[in-house]
Order: sequence, then C-alpha cells, then structure tokens
Amino acid sequence: MTTAGEDVRHLVGPHEGRELELMLSGDKPLSMFVESIPADFEVFAEQDFDRLVSQGKLIKHISVEVIPVPGGKTGKIRRVLYALPSEEWRIKALLLIQDLYGSLSPGWRPDLERLIGLLLGYSRGDIEKFVDLCKPR
Repeated sequence: MTTAGEDVRHLVGPHEGRELELMLSGDKPLSMFVESIPADFEVFAEQDFDRLVSQGKLIKHISVEVIPVPGGKTGKIRRVLYALPSEEWRIKALLLIQDLYGSLSPGWRPDLERLIGLLLGYSRGDIEKFVDLCKPR
C-alpha cells in the first residue's frame, strides 16, 4: 500500500471518471477502485460496472484488506477490480503486486507503481507524470 503521495492519488490520471467508457471501447483493460470501510462517499458507479459483469462483458474481483493508518492503528479498505474477459490475468498480477507491496518494508515504491500503471492501461508518459507527482519531497 502506498504512503507517499496517497493524498493526490485520487486526483491523478487521465482515466479518472472515464474508466467504464474506456473499458467498453477496449482502450482500458483493467480498472481499480479503492474505498475505505466504512465508505466516506461513493467512489464509482458500481452498479453500472456490475451490469456489464452480469452480461459477461467484465470480470469483477473484490478484496477487503487491513492497512496501517497513522498512529499505529489499522483500518480496512475495499479494493474492487474490473477486467475485460480477455485481460483477467491482470487482476491476478495486480493482486500479486499488492501482496508484494505488503510484504516489503513500509513506504512508497515507484517501481511497483509503474507496474500497476501498466496493468491499468496507462501510457508510460502518464505513469511517469504520476510517479513524479507522488515522489516524496
């Protein structure tokens, strides 16, 4: 789980708010949504994605994870992944990277963030902009 840049993460990305449109056009192979438990607000229109899951046009995976929060406590997040049927392998790869993140010493990992960006279908240029924005100052 990333720590540096966490506050800007939800503000970054050319796919923001367009994930479903890009997936339907085949331009985005995987989408990821992360929300706190309990959710503070609606992160995405889950019912729109789920309608396509029921039609076999998308694959869905949900995980609930315990994460460290400031003050030595823990919290929970819900991670929802959607993939095009031919790109289901990306879900497994992203979960593997998240497991790796959790097994390493705490901190932000630009190398792993680059891999996540590639799995999500971002261009290398957009990934580098994200990494530069999130670098610890």
